[in-house]
Amino acid sequence: MQTTYSESDLFDNFDALLDTYDVSNELMVFEFGRFNFLRKKKAKHEMTALFYALWKLALKQSFPEDYELYFSSYCKEKKLETDSTGNATMLYRSVEVYNTLLAEQGTKNFSNVADFLTEQLISDSDRKEYITLKLALSIRSTYNVIFQKLISN
Repeated sequence: MQTTYSESDLFDNFDALLDTYDVSNELMVFEFGRFNFLRKKKAKHEMTALFYALWKLALKQSFPEDYELYFSSYCKEKKLETDSTGNATMLYRSVEVYNTLLAEQGTKNFSNVADFLTEQLISDSDRKEYITLKLALSIRSTYNVIFQKLISN
């Protein structure tokens, strides 16, 4: 017998995951210095956008017929798509970038996403390859948590 899940269950589970999401592990991977406040702020924004995109990918794996509907309904409910003036929000634009990147490889490989993030956030490190590899592993781990908790009670 197949179990059915309501939108509100999916949304509540994701909200709980999002509330507990801590980007400190990823910030450590980037090896930012103590006073790189702007880079840290940008990294937090990018990682949050990626978290939404990873959730959409997990929805696609679990609900291949309805994932777009669930994701767009959530975005509308949370007013992520547009601001009060009707313009696309910065967060939603970033989510769309990660949705595009994740569509290339799906769950097989997150190195293209990690490479994109490293290029965005690290400008002059001789450890870019190392950071990209660590970040790809971190993204996979984050995806696994989202996927495992997607429909848990």
